[in-house]
Amino acid sequence: MNISDLTALLKNSLSAIAVTAALTLSAGSAAQEYTVNLKDTDIQEFIKFVADVTGTTMVIDPNVKGKVRVISSKPVSQAELYDLFLSILDVQGYTAVRSGQVIRIVPSKDARSSPVPIMEGQAAIGNDEYVTQVIRLDNISAAKLIPVLRPLVPQQAHMAAYAPSNAIIISDIRSNIGRIVDIIERMDRSAIQTTEIIRLRYGVAEDVVSMLNTLEKSRQGEGADADKEAVLVADKRTNSVVVTADELSVDRIRKLVTYLDTPLEQSGNVRVIYLEYADATTTAEVLTRVMQNISRLEEGGSNKRAGSGESTIEADEGTNSLIITADTDEMAALEAVIARLDIRRAQVLIEAIIVEMTITEGQELGLQWLFANDNGVFGSNVTTDEARRQSAANLAGALIPSDGSEDIGTREVAASLATIPGTTLGWGVVDESLTMAVILNALESQGNSNILSTPSLLTLDNEEAYITVGSEVPFVTGSYTNTGVGNGASNPFQTIERQSVGVTLKVTPQINDGNAVVLDIVQEVSTLAPSLIASDLITNERKIETMVLANDGNIVVLGGLVSDEVKDNSEGVPLLSSIPLLGRLFRTDSVEVTKQNLLVFIRPTIIRDDEDLAGATAEKYRFIRDQQMERRERGLMFLDDGNLPVLPTWEEQIQQLPEVPADDAERE
Repeated sequence: MNISDLTALLKNSLSAIAVTAALTLSAGSAAQEYTVNLKDTDIQEFIKFVADVTGTTMVIDPNVKGKVRVISSKPVSQAELYDLFLSILDVQGYTAVRSGQVIRIVPSKDARSSPVPIMEGQAAIGNDEYVTQVIRLDNISAAKLIPVLRPLVPQQAHMAAYAPSNAIIISDIRSNIGRIVDIIERMDRSAIQTTEIIRLRYGVAEDVVSMLNTLEKSRQGEGADADKEAVLVADKRTNSVVVTADELSVDRIRKLVTYLDTPLEQSGNVRVIYLEYADATTTAEVLTRVMQNISRLEEGGSNKRAGSGESTIEADEGTNSLIITADTDEMAALEAVIARLDIRRAQVLIEAIIVEMTITEGQELGLQWLFANDNGVFGSNVTTDEARRQSAANLAGALIPSDGSEDIGTREVAASLATIPGTTLGWGVVDESLTMAVILNALESQGNSNILSTPSLLTLDNEEAYITVGSEVPFVTGSYTNTGVGNGASNPFQTIERQSVGVTLKVTPQINDGNAVVLDIVQEVSTLAPSLIASDLITNERKIETMVLANDGNIVVLGGLVSDEVKDNSEGVPLLSSIPLLGRLFRTDSVEVTKQNLLVFIRPTIIRDDEDLAGATAEKYRFIRDQQMERRERGLMFLDDGNLPVLPTWEEQIQQLPEVPADDAERE
């Protein structure tokens, strides 16, 4: 034996001596009594002493450790000593679990998983051993009583309700269980009769009440209390069941009514299936083709079933439902297919940005000489431009009137000069039969245009969407004048065709697995071009037809048109225009530079649920309202600013939406 073993033996011997000294035996009475006074005594030595005194076998858990302090001035009997022992264990966080003739000393938190004895009735009231008891309630619901009783028991105790037998299962020391039993007895009094109305949706009130009355009579025959009999009345007007009974009976009857008030299963070979998202007509066509293909496969095989190929699928557009006639196995297959087809489809918000920028600069400088006499009009350096040549001819005609007079028409001259761009200087008369005009053309032009369009539209997956913003412009396609009628009357008319001029966006989105979207896009931008020389309107057209792949929320560029055009034109009289310095009088020079940029950007956004749709809508809604508020802040000149209409806030608009009841939203 080594030094450590001797030290441990000596320590245990001293502890035993201390316990024996603290527990004084009083021999003055017939029964043995003990005066307990302990000061920092090891709990295992105290357990050993109680086991010797009571003559019981105790098994101590290795986790049971600690010091015990007890002060007592009166002696206690053997039974009282054991109760004191159990109280000391409870204070230290341990408990005693009796298993036959053996008592197990374990931590309180582990006691409920031990083989705890089950007690019934008043036998559970006594000392502080750990036991389990089942308490059956007669009038109140055990599940509703658990939240009231749970704070009254220690954390390591176990308490649960068993609804089928309306009982409470509790594991704790006997004294605590006795206190809980007293509380339950005071609460589980005769229940108060209550009345409840249960509305039916599918069942008939009279039939349900008749069935429930039959069940209640059978319960009375099994020995149920007569004073707990439930009173059931059917209300035909509201198709409701009126129940008067105690709380437990009302809960039981409500569960029965809920089970009975269910829709009848459709039987037979005919079934009506209501669709929520899919179109009934389109779905019926798809399913009909599927059944035809199945029939052809079965005809080619050797396992053709009797009656197969006789299934019919009809669509009812009014209720958006399918009427199916088929065998049982075919019906099940069709229902499985319909369940996968009738799903909520995602939507795609397409936002386009169209930017067109055009910069035009031009300069022109030249001289033109015109002479007119009785024999006609002639000149030098007359431009090849049709409009300018026509203007010069009009000017010459104004200088020499067609009626043979020598008076120059001032009004006609002014009208001719007005059609000539640039600066026109000088005209005069050489003699009575010769008129001369000198036209100086000096012109500088500059133009900038910036067109920005942001069309957007929302569409379902795999559905084509189309939006156009513009004007219907008339184009003359033909004319006719009837001059052959009597009295010199004429009947002129023109045929006109109207075409849309503006921004047009046509798109068909297709959402792939994940967040990618395939876009089949046709983008067209058309505008009216300013022109003074054309006989009719001229339109500029920019059109893109393409198919692109973009991720959700990403911006892609569809295409761009970038042009840089320079026109340098020189017109003059041969030989004379080549003379240095003097040739400037017989030449017209013009330069025109045009730069044009056109870019189209597209951003698809996938809308999968109502939350995404509300977010996208709220963004556009708030943008329009901010524009209205900004306009109101600028105010009106002569009217009250309050006359400007303003949308309500998005939050107010949402609050005004009616709530859809859950019962109405459910569909069979």
